[in-house]
Amino acid sequence: MATLLAQTASPAVRVIDDGSTDGTAGLVERRAAAEPRLSLLAAGPLPEGWPGKVHALWQGARDAATPWLLSTDADTRHAPDLLARAQAAAAGRRLDAVSLAGFQEVRGLGENLLVPAVFALLDGLLGDWQTAADGAGPAVANGQFILLRRDAWESCGGFESVRSAPIDDVAVVERLRAGGFRTGFLRAEGLRVRMYRGLGEAVHGWRRNLGALFSHLPGTAAAVLAVLLLPAAALAAAALTGRWVEAVLLWTAGAAASMLCRSGSGHAPAYGLLYPLDALLLAGVLLLGILDRRQGKRVSWKGRTLTP
Repeated sequence: MATLLAQTASPAVRVIDDGSTDGTAGLVERRAAAEPRLSLLAAGPLPEGWPGKVHALWQGARDAATPWLLSTDADTRHAPDLLARAQAAAAGRRLDAVSLAGFQEVRGLGENLLVPAVFALLDGLLGDWQTAADGAGPAVANGQFILLRRDAWESCGGFESVRSAPIDDVAVVERLRAGGFRTGFLRAEGLRVRMYRGLGEAVHGWRRNLGALFSHLPGTAAAVLAVLLLPAAALAAAALTGRWVEAVLLWTAGAAASMLCRSGSGHAPAYGLLYPLDALLLAGVLLLGILDRRQGKRVSWKGRTLTP
């Protein structure tokens, strides 16, 4: 909230209270009393068939009269010029929606093992960032920051049209592209977020997200699992049979790759020395997520049960 109010673009900021119990509503009300650009809206009871976040976004956008809508999460932090830069990118690239990939903060051993590995995987799937920035390539978005041209989005059905989507941010981009509009996904300095607190929460969250992403891509999922598991299996076999030269070479190659990926995303490279623990953890989370989807398993998140 504070970093949004500090934007050089001076946006109106609407906080959607989706039944929070941590004092958020009171904090916003007190701040709004002295800040006319800030308002609080209660999302209200969650209707059947709606995920919580999409329902909150739908409520928040219904009477918005601004030409652009920014959907961002409560735990994100924004550099003062971030919104202005996103709007400039939209104008310069003739985009109807801009989503940004920010820096993912991690703390502790568990988060450092899993989260950078997940984002290395997602980065590899994305491929060419320039293509994504220009509105070509696969439909991809980060729900932590999506700037939408309001009339384009409303003409595609708005947030109500993605209430049944397994991954709502990607569904937003797919809806816009189906309507003939252009979307871009860009790297950006100045967007920071810590998605999950601790290993348990990170495993739970990414199990849900990766399951939704890969459950309909069996070939890709199999290839990813092979890349993660086969070198680790070869390392274990070499160590168990006393072939220490091969074991050291395999570990060195894996640790170097892990360290390079972490360095490229701005995370501590030293955790790469724990290879293959990171690869095995990521493989396990991915496999469990796919199995959850295949079995139609209901998952809970922040006190609500979600249907796959």
